Amino acid sequence: MNKLLTIAVREFLATVRTRAFIFSVVLMPVLIVGSIYGGQWVEQAARHEQQPTRRLVVVDRAGGVLENLRWQVEAHNQERPNQQFELEEVPAADQDEDALTQALSARVRQEDLYGYVIITPDAVSGAGGCVLARKDNQLQLGQRIERWLSEAVIAARLREARLDPLQIHALRRQDIPIRELDAKTGAPVTENSMARMLTPFAFMFLLFMGTFGISQGLLTTLIEEKSSRVIEVLLSAVSPTQLLAGKILGMAAVGLLLLGVWGSVGMSSAQRYGVSELVTGYRLVIALLYFLPGFLLISALLAAVGSACNELREAQSMVFPLSLLTIIPMIFWFYIAEHPASLFSLVLSYIPPITPFVMILRICSDPDTPLWQVASTLALLWGSVVVMIWAAGKVFRVGVLMYGKPPTPAELLRWVRYS
Repeated sequence: MNKLLTIAVREFLATVRTRAFIFSVVLMPVLIVGSIYGGQWVEQAARHEQQPTRRLVVVDRAGGVLENLRWQVEAHNQERPNQQFELEEVPAADQDEDALTQALSARVRQEDLYGYVIITPDAVSGAGGCVLARKDNQLQLGQRIERWLSEAVIAARLREARLDPLQIHALRRQDIPIRELDAKTGAPVTENSMARMLTPFAFMFLLFMGTFGISQGLLTTLIEEKSSRVIEVLLSAVSPTQLLAGKILGMAAVGLLLLGVWGSVGMSSAQRYGVSELVTGYRLVIALLYFLPGFLLISALLAAVGSACNELREAQSMVFPLSLLTIIPMIFWFYIAEHPASLFSLVLSYIPPITPFVMILRICSDPDTPLWQVASTLALLWGSVVVMIWAAGKVFRVGVLMYGKPPTPAELLRWVRYS
């Protein structure tokens, strides 16, 4: 036991003294807080950024739509005086649409226009629509122009139905104040909507970095010690089991330290910005409960790979399938956060390598996630940890002193069966 603790302490101290660890302690919380609150700041800055006047040509072949489009644009120009739009009317002549499009596109290429809109003759009746072309691909700006066109065509339809579109538009633009309350306590909800949306991702990302960022260090250390023959010196003093267990425990302590620092920073930042409801003790405890088995599972797997390989390139090729699996929560995080109780989210929760990341997304999105799912996924994780550590120990005892060609997956299975 003393030798095991000595190895664990040595691995812990060797890791926390590195510059990479210090940077991860400091920069990762800054990155997460910046991603949550920086996006809103950037959006506000973009709203106040001075932009040159954008000129749009409008060809109203339906008649009566251009007038409605003008007051849509005027309302925008009053709201955002530094991002003006200007409409230029082109008479709806009986010229070929292809020729008209080519002529207007030429003006766009010459920087004379931002874009052009062609309203088809049957747009108001509902049988046709509109054509929009612009020189950039800004998503929000395109959606705004499309909304103006929709409102303008609808206003023309209302006028044909003998309704006053201006009055209806004015009524629709009147803000309706909505005061949100917590459904359980009845207290007002004061948290930032952007922060609330990104909190599940922040928890998942910190868990991901704490798990893979540290366990990757274990993989690198093993390969370096094996290639420099330091591992042979260590095995002359301790058994392979003690060496493997000590390294994993030392790295686990590093991960717990990181999680503690990031959790403290998260709680203090949440209190500072008045969103303490987002970083609660319950969520931090859940993150810890899933971090421990998740880290042990991944680190045992990477330790087995590191002991069987002689170069980092070989290890990366063997770990590549695991990397593909672990990015699934990153790809589908928004869907999981929006639909935590869906069948897709539930199935992903029971795939052990990604269970911690999927469950922390679900729990942060829905605190009422059934406890039986929490208990069953934790039990599955710990069961997987026992199996993986047992298999990693067998691979480690054989592979740590073997050099030359890296083993194939079939050879690794034989090591597990016969060692």
